[in-house]
Amino acid sequence: MDDPLHVEHKPDELWLISYADLLTLLVGFFVLIIASVPMRQARFERIAASLSGTRQAPLQSLQEKIESLVARSPELKNRVVARDEGGSLGIEFKDALLFDSGSALVRSEARPAIAEIARLLRELPARPVTIEGHTDEVPIHTTPFHSNWELSSQRAINVLAALEAAGVERARMSSRAFADTRPILSSEGEIQRTASRRVVIRVE
Repeated sequence: MDDPLHVEHKPDELWLISYADLLTLLVGFFVLIIASVPMRQARFERIAASLSGTRQAPLQSLQEKIESLVARSPELKNRVVARDEGGSLGIEFKDALLFDSGSALVRSEARPAIAEIARLLRELPARPVTIEGHTDEVPIHTTPFHSNWELSSQRAINVLAALEAAGVERARMSSRAFADTRPILSSEGEIQRTASRRVVIRVE
């Protein structure tokens, strides 16, 4: 009768032990890699949503609402665009919608659109919002603005103020100025000046 405490492994089964150990080490290794790489909340939510298959990630839902808003408003068509940028959602406003040429004062006609975006942003409380100002490469030198840096900065600040006035919490917002350092290029590599003049509301 065999002693159950001294069961001998058959030679053709011993490899399974080493294989199981290897798999355990590999799983532990990949867990450490994933844990050490910072992951933005939006990317994590997108992965979770795709795995569950039952709901959209919050920023995907926000993008669809903005696209629906633009589709219902002819004056916003081709002037407001929402783009999924991986870890964030970029809501791009063409400068002609928001400002007169060479001005940083938000046009009264643009305030309803900003208010609608603010309403949607309030549905995602505490999500960081960055307002980015961009210009084309044509230099500006006026009494209010001595450079494109000043123009892009003031435009971003004024849009931030308009969002705050429409109810978006001040503490979750910040502004950045890029002047002409991030131009929009055409397929031929030429700078598209009209497209480069923009303000982007970035939701993380």
